[in-house]
Amino acid sequence: MANFIFSAFADEIDPSFDVQLESLNKLGIGMIELRGVDGRNFSALSDDEIEMVKRKLSEKSITISALGSPIGKINVDGDFMEHKKLFSRIMDIGDKLECKRVRMFSFYPSDNALSDQRNDIEFEDKVFGMISELLEMAASRGFVLCHENEKDIFGDSPERVEKLVKHFGGALKVVLDPGNFAFCGIDGTPAYGLLKDYIEYMHIKDADSDGTIVPPGKGVALIKETLLKLNADYPNRDIILTMEPHLMMFTGLSSLSKLDDIKHKYSFDNPFEAFKTATDAVRAMVASLE
Repeated sequence: MANFIFSAFADEIDPSFDVQLESLNKLGIGMIELRGVDGRNFSALSDDEIEMVKRKLSEKSITISALGSPIGKINVDGDFMEHKKLFSRIMDIGDKLECKRVRMFSFYPSDNALSDQRNDIEFEDKVFGMISELLEMAASRGFVLCHENEKDIFGDSPERVEKLVKHFGGALKVVLDPGNFAFCGIDGTPAYGLLKDYIEYMHIKDADSDGTIVPPGKGVALIKETLLKLNADYPNRDIILTMEPHLMMFTGLSSLSKLDDIKHKYSFDNPFEAFKTATDAVRAMVASLE
């Protein structure tokens, strides 16, 4: 049996870092994928604020599964030098927080693109070149870059994510988010077979075939089926499941580029209830594997 370990984007529950950690304790989740801290992205925090984060995590006995960075969420013709400075700062933070795993993306087409560039060779070459530089920076400091499939970036489909990771020979890892394929209206059925050798960990959300966000197991993201396959293929491995259900609007969502068209059909009294519903559903899936 694989060891499925729960983590969370706790800023979906509340912008307050204190409330995030208290909520994770209530949920029995011992890890966090760090993103929003008191309404700001962690990468914008000062050294003193990072020390505060480290102290509070220790007090609540919560560790960091990954840094949920915004790296790769710029256009390919954006200010890449400034972006690399941001990545250096993120690695500095990672060293301070003793976390070497960084979530990233694979860039948007240029703003002046006349058509969808994601299948364009020039766009592909730019993406590969930029990620190559980031991987070199990461390797020099012992960091692992983990690519998340996301709406409108180069790697938004299983096939393009496979092209990315194969190009880099496994140096670039995969954060598999099957819910994002469903949200984008992309058939995620081939994803596990194409990417299983590169999966570092998972993000958990679900969506209907029309892209409406629903609780895990209620949509077409094949979450339980993916857990079954992971359990069969990696029976002795630790597999981190980061809860990111998106079941309610939350502070900071508007800053997550290209996610302004999220639709819901389930209602919840508050973000904690929504998060608990999602977590309980995935825990039941894991329990059914035994």
